[in-house]
Parts: sequence; structure tokens; C-alpha cells
Amino acid sequence: MNVSITGRKVKITAQIRRYIEKKLKKLDHYVDHIYDFIFTIKRERHIYFAEVNINVKKKIIHMFAKTEDVYSVIDILFDKIEVKLQRYRDKLLNKRVIPLKESQPEILSQELEETAS
Repeated sequence: MNVSITGRKVKITAQIRRYIEKKLKKLDHYVDHIYDFIFTIKRERHIYFAEVNINVKKKIIHMFAKTEDVYSVIDILFDKIEVKLQRYRDKLLNKRVIPLKESQPEILSQELEETAS
């Protein structure tokens, strides 16, 4: 997984970088196939904007958040990311699992009887 953390008009300190990486470790639980994770924080006047582009298999997830505090904008954005990745993971699992209908064995046995007679 390629991780890129950038700041525009904001200096990314070691504390902020560690905080983001700590939050990022929780995302491995949801998706094993994150290829790129591009995280950007920018500041305009007294408001902080955070946006993220996550490149997963066959999809790019883009999200953003804004607040007046750096750490709260990171928390809000990662909460949104967890919800979005949970939905993505559920969709992948639902597409893979095809439930068998209970009536299928009966239909198959009826077709075999018809072809046998």
C-alpha cells in the first residue's frame, strides 16, 4: 500500500503523521486490497480541509471533511472512510456469495424424472 500524506499551507508534523498512520492501521481490517492512500490537509483562514483518495480494486474512493481543528478533521474523515469501506467490503462479499435456493433440488429432481420418462 502506497501512503502519501501532504499538507498545503499546513506543516505535517511528526505528531500529525503518527496520528494519521495510527488511524490508517484500523483500515486494514476492512479492505485488504488498498493500493494507494493519498491524504491531503489544507488550511484556508481558520478552517482545515482534509480529503482522501483511496485506490481499491476497480474503484477510487474520494471523500473530504472540514472543521476548525486539525485532529477533529482527521477523526471525522476517518469515520467516514470506515463507513464507506465497510459498504464496499459488504458489496464485494455479497457478489461472491450466491445463496442457493431451497427449491432448486426439487426442480432438478423433477427435471431428471421428466427426462427419464
